[in-house]
Amino acid sequence: MKELGSCVGPVSGEHIVSEAVIRVLMADGDFSISGLPWLAPGEAKILPPQSLRANCLCTKHNSALHPLDDAAKCFFASLKSFLEHDTGSRHALVSGHDIERWLLKTAKAAAVSKNLARGRERLSGAFSRDEAILDMLDSPDRWPEGAGLYCTMNTGDRTVNHPRFQLQPLTNEQEDIEALALNILGLQFVLLLEPPDESKYPFLRGSRYRPGRITISYPASTNWLTMSWDDGRSHEALTVQFVQPISPP
Repeated sequence: MKELGSCVGPVSGEHIVSEAVIRVLMADGDFSISGLPWLAPGEAKILPPQSLRANCLCTKHNSALHPLDDAAKCFFASLKSFLEHDTGSRHALVSGHDIERWLLKTAKAAAVSKNLARGRERLSGAFSRDEAILDMLDSPDRWPEGAGLYCTMNTGDRTVNHPRFQLQPLTNEQEDIEALALNILGLQFVLLLEPPDESKYPFLRGSRYRPGRITISYPASTNWLTMSWDDGRSHEALTVQFVQPISPP
C-alpha cells in the first residue's frame, strides 16, 4: 500500500492467510498447504500457523486492515461449526463487504510474496485493476458495479464438507488476475474484481451474487450465517441441507 504515501514503519509480518482463520481450519489437527510454486506437484507440507507470513504491510496498514481478519475469523468459525455440529438452531452475522475485502487482501498478500502459481508456474501477481485494488481494500464503495462475491453452486449440487480454504487466480490473456475461484469449507465461490462478463465467465450464469444468507438445514434444526450488504440490492440465500459429518478414516 506504499502508493498511498501514508505508510508508518516498520514493515511488519503479515499472515498470507490470517492466523485466526488458520487456527479455525486446523482445530486440534495440523495445518498443511499445497499448490504453492515452491512445492512439488501434489505435495502438501505441514506448517505451524505462525510460519506462513510475508513482510508486506507497514505497521499502520496492518493495524488498519485487522478488522477484516476479525470478520474472516467469525465467518469461518461460524460456518465450520454450523456444518460440523447439529447442536440446535444458531445464528451469526458478518459483513459481506468485509469478507470480500479479506479475500482480496489474502490474494494480494499471496501475490506480493510470490506465492501464486498455476501448476508449478509462478504467476507475476499483477492484478488487472492493480491501480484500483488499494481503493477496493479501503472501501466497499470503490468496488465496480457487479464485482464481488458470487456463489457458483446450483440447487441440488453435492459437496463434501472439508476444513479447507482453496484460492485459485483467474487471469486474462495478459496473465493479469481478474477474479479468484474459491472453495470455502466445500462451498464454491468466485470473487470477481471486474464488472461481470458472462461471455468470459459462463459459470456466472445462474450464480448468486453476494448471497445474503447461508442456511445450514438439519432435519430438526436450522443454522443461519447472515451476510450483510450495503449496496441497495436484494440478496438470495444459499441453503445447504442434511449435512452429514465425514467419517474418520
